[in-house]
Amino acid sequence: MKGLLKNNICATRSAATVFSVFLIPFGIFAAAVISQSLQIGYVMTATIGFSFNAASIVKNESASKWNRLKLTLPVRRADVIRSLFVNQLIWLSAGILFSGAELGVSWLLHGCMFDQPLDILSLFALGISMSLFMGAVFFPLCYAGGEERSEAFLIISVLCAFVLDFTIISMANDLLEPGTRAIVAGAVLLIACSLLAFALSYPLTVWIYQRKDY
Repeated sequence: MKGLLKNNICATRSAATVFSVFLIPFGIFAAAVISQSLQIGYVMTATIGFSFNAASIVKNESASKWNRLKLTLPVRRADVIRSLFVNQLIWLSAGILFSGAELGVSWLLHGCMFDQPLDILSLFALGISMSLFMGAVFFPLCYAGGEERSEAFLIISVLCAFVLDFTIISMANDLLEPGTRAIVAGAVLLIACSLLAFALSYPLTVWIYQRKDY
């Protein structure tokens, strides 16, 4: 498991490094400029972008035939899938750190640019939720439909994550009265639903992968 996870982290690191080179100047610009839209765009880009890079290693494994070679190692198929899910969480954490650093600098320079500080909680909840929903949809879909189609499945997964989050937000706005309690409850609902989907996606992906022939 540790070896598989280390390999996944290393496989993601190349794309994540290039992505970081883009995020750093983007973050400096977003922190220097007084713009609420830039803050929202940066957080969403960082959180979803790192998760997207982590998921995309499945296609690289298929192209290099590593997806078949690693099955000859003394590892269980469940460990292969677990390493992908843990890798996803690690790089999501990297996106959260980038986002937190940019927002922290922006807050120090200009103060809070949102109507109230709790709006930042909703922003992070949305970015994290979309990343988790994306992974929850992508992994079982990819192994069921074939890793060689992973690019298309990634796009589908992002769209599904958007639809799921939009649905949850719409339902929360309809059921909850506007205010601090609604903001907190909405953020908790986004995180809880996406975490549940991500957790349930793991055994489903293992079940699909264990029945896949190479």
